[in-house]
Amino acid sequence: MRWLRRIGLLVAFLLIGGLVAGWDGLTVGTEAPVPTTTTAAPGRVAAPIAGSAEDPRIACARALPPRRQFGQLLAVSVNGQAPDLEAQRIADLGIGTVLLQSLSPDRPIARIQALKDASAVPPLVAVDEEGGAVQDLRDVLGPFPSAERMASTTDPAGARQQVLAHARSMATLGIDVVFAPVVDVLPGDGRDPLGDDRTFGRDPAVVARYGQAYVDAFAEAGILPTLKHFPGHGNTTGDSHDGVVSAPPLTEMRARDLVPYDTLLESDVAVMVGHMVVPDVTIFGPSSLSSGIITDLLRDEYGFDGLIFTDSLSMGGVTGQGPPEELAFQALKAGADVALFASLPSPGPVLDRLVRGLENGALDADRIATSVVRVLDVKGIDPCSL
Repeated sequence: MRWLRRIGLLVAFLLIGGLVAGWDGLTVGTEAPVPTTTTAAPGRVAAPIAGSAEDPRIACARALPPRRQFGQLLAVSVNGQAPDLEAQRIADLGIGTVLLQSLSPDRPIARIQALKDASAVPPLVAVDEEGGAVQDLRDVLGPFPSAERMASTTDPAGARQQVLAHARSMATLGIDVVFAPVVDVLPGDGRDPLGDDRTFGRDPAVVARYGQAYVDAFAEAGILPTLKHFPGHGNTTGDSHDGVVSAPPLTEMRARDLVPYDTLLESDVAVMVGHMVVPDVTIFGPSSLSSGIITDLLRDEYGFDGLIFTDSLSMGGVTGQGPPEELAFQALKAGADVALFASLPSPGPVLDRLVRGLENGALDADRIATSVVRVLDVKGIDPCSL
């Protein structure tokens, strides 16, 4: 693992991050102001926030029982091999999004529908279906090309047609959200921190064009695409599955890593925030727990009003910051809408911690209600009808 070369510095990151992590409502670490540029990103205009003061849905969402609100803001994995896809467990917890892992070809449509039908508010069913090595539907839909292979064998128009055919099959299964495309830009020095051919390449313009092709195809099929990993994992010191990784300073990322977002955020997309340390903003903490990245940069500067997921809070790049319940608390406090866990044996304590944070004022009630509105919007549900 490449990040071991920097073990001394990274151990320091973990130690200092643990010392400054606040379990009573403080933001993990100390953040610097987000460095700004003298010119705005192309085409970016601040959008009105869903659930703003004139939107009656925020009052309806806020009136829901706190535990029910936070259930909608939690995403957990379900075993795609399980006969019932853990439908009753998801229903009992009121989980808002499930990450379907390694789906079995045994009656997939019926089992996904039964999973949704078991809950009073059906969960969004999400998959990691990038293609190549990262493909949860391989056993059902067959293999699909990786991003690297797609970019090297066809143009964006051809990629769009291939993705559209695959996405329509996904929609037939009952998939609502796809955690793709990866729009990370690899560095020019030959490194590939992510591996597995998960990226479109080293030219930000090329990444943006293929990313748009994927976004358009998924959207046409009725599936919400998710851009990842904001603000950029392509030029980090390693793979955040394995441990703490650092990205370049944000002032450098603007010229390369963030370029695809300048245009792609204009589409109907979700965004997944990664776990990279951005030294001039997050200092020692990961982006996924950073209000400087999520709120100041993505929400305010880019004007993004869509759904924001964290990358899995079960990954090595963030687990050193605290137990699962504190990671979820810090992520939502920083501005994320949905705290995602690829591995979470006991969601109950996470929900308990979030409810406590709302009741003691550490989490802003209107902002949490706004996140609930965003999740329910994707489901086509008005919170005033619940």
